Amino acid sequence: MPLNYDRNFHGPISARDALGGSLNVPAVKALDHVGLNNMISLATRMGITTLNNADRFGLALTLGGGEVRLIDLTSAFGVFAAGGIRAPTTAILKITNARGDLIYQWTPPASERILDERISYLITDILSDNNARLATFGPNSVLQIGRPAAVKTGTTTDYRDNWTVGYTPELVAGVWVGNANNAPMINISGVAGAGPIWHEFMRAVLLGKPETKFDQPNGLARVEVCALSGLLPTDYCPHKRVEIFIEGTQPTARDNFYQPFKVDAATGALADSNTPPNRIVTQVFLVLPPEAQEWAREKGIPQLPVNSYQLSVSSNLKITSPDDKTVYKISPRLPISNQQVSFNAVSAKAFNEISFVLDGVVIATVRESPYQAFWQLAEGKHSLKVVGVTREGEKVESAAITFEVKP
Repeated sequence: MPLNYDRNFHGPISARDALGGSLNVPAVKALDHVGLNNMISLATRMGITTLNNADRFGLALTLGGGEVRLIDLTSAFGVFAAGGIRAPTTAILKITNARGDLIYQWTPPASERILDERISYLITDILSDNNARLATFGPNSVLQIGRPAAVKTGTTTDYRDNWTVGYTPELVAGVWVGNANNAPMINISGVAGAGPIWHEFMRAVLLGKPETKFDQPNGLARVEVCALSGLLPTDYCPHKRVEIFIEGTQPTARDNFYQPFKVDAATGALADSNTPPNRIVTQVFLVLPPEAQEWAREKGIPQLPVNSYQLSVSSNLKITSPDDKTVYKISPRLPISNQQVSFNAVSAKAFNEISFVLDGVVIATVRESPYQAFWQLAEGKHSLKVVGVTREGEKVESAAITFEVKP
């Protein structure tokens, strides 16, 4: 049950703010989306040497569920610092004898491009953006060293480890803090434990050296977007900002979170053909995806009035897990009874009950939110949908998704 460090959910949030603020839940969702094997493969190419047995790990890998070495993690961040190129690490540059004769001289091997330089720059731009981490770390945290620097903290859920790894264009440094006997620390986070050490080291080493900036490569576009949705702003979007995109991936659609509606000023309901014209006013509502509407209600964000329009757009059920076309693999190292996946569905409207229908057979019926069921992996190609009955007696059915389980 992943939680953010502050034990709060934050609703819709950009990738920039999620990464800059070290939010756990978006990281878990990202790993679930790209797939564990893909993530481990990339991490290995970037220099992580301890994640070679994928069957040991799950989505908790984002929250400290896998062991990594400090030198490996620092080397991997060096790939971002070097614009996507990996240079192997070494501890010994040369060896001489007592007379000063050269016995050994390290020769750097050929470097390998791991990431597109534009992707590396996007990561660097986020990790060096003090505004992106403002909500979590405040405006004057130890992550600032008085010059451009990209930095990331990390804290395992039991406080056994905390990390700070960061870089300037010329230097990468990583700090680990923990107990030598692996005992948990007491409420010591990455920014409180490793952060000050990293800060003091970087300032000391770079003292007197000229300040350098991260070079932006070609092929990037800066576009003004609506801050919450990341789409092109409309006249109704209250907060805009400029975001960076790889050319060709910038948004083309207009924001659909902030929408105007005609409302009956006397009743507060949506206006219809029977509403007197003198009572019709225009109001802008934040229309969030179904996954976020329960959060919005809890936060007191004004919701679209309940009437026929809302029933037509927000009572639809939506499967949020698994993603369509997900591929699972049965592990031979674990009992099959322990290999289960979570089926999840959401809806903005309350239901009397919803049922998970797998390959035409109802496998679970849930009568209250969260709408979730667990299913033991079974080899084959499968189709999943959810059907439900609203409090008004309306029968609603979700779009079907497909997934596969391989032996």
